[in-house]
Amino acid sequence: MQFNEYVINCSVNRKFRVIKYFFDYNQDSELINNFIKNGDELAKKLNPSLARDASRIRDFATIRLNSIGGLIAEYCWRHWLTIFSKKLRIDIKFNETIMRNPKNQIDIEIVYPDETKKKAEVRSSFPYTGIDNAVCRVFDIIGWYENIVKIKEIKKDFYVRALFPFHVDDFLSLLKIKFDLFLTGGATRDLLEKSPFAKYKILKPFDEIILNNSKPTKYRVIEPIINAYDTIKVSEIIASKVE
Repeated sequence: MQFNEYVINCSVNRKFRVIKYFFDYNQDSELINNFIKNGDELAKKLNPSLARDASRIRDFATIRLNSIGGLIAEYCWRHWLTIFSKKLRIDIKFNETIMRNPKNQIDIEIVYPDETKKKAEVRSSFPYTGIDNAVCRVFDIIGWYENIVKIKEIKKDFYVRALFPFHVDDFLSLLKIKFDLFLTGGATRDLLEKSPFAKYKILKPFDEIILNNSKPTKYRVIEPIINAYDTIKVSEIIASKVE
């Protein structure tokens, strides 16, 4: 596993710094096999009722892919934030959480030197039209949501993004070869509440089986990603405990 900074140029005066992770199965087989194993176990626990649309059902294969991808995204964010905070000489712990209830999963528990705790949620997606297009035009920073299953979600302190720049259908084959993942910024709860680019948005995912009388879910988003904090900025904010 390797990583480096990558700069996306949305326009002459709009640059967005992200972190690119690169996995090679020849070198990272143990780590990747562990992601697959844990993703399979997680998928079996998850309710097939999709959080974004309680009346849509995903088959197990889709749940499995999203579970594996989510675990990889969470791992990379914890890895990056740990390295970033060490560079700042701040002893912050970024803990993996144990899923006890899939409706209330917190992806990362952040523990500061004074024992203050905050919560960050990682959301991952597969923008097959490319990472630059995703950040500059197509994809959002996604915050809290409401639907008929979870009427009101508890707001986290931070929401961060991770994008796999290929089609989800290619994911399983690429896992055993090579693949990239980009950590593409995020937002604080305050930014999601107050930004002029924030709004509630109905999301209609394309990768689920659509049933009759579907009721899509409202998400609080900042669109597109370029209008949120880039990865370096949101990492600085997380390290400083700002909400």
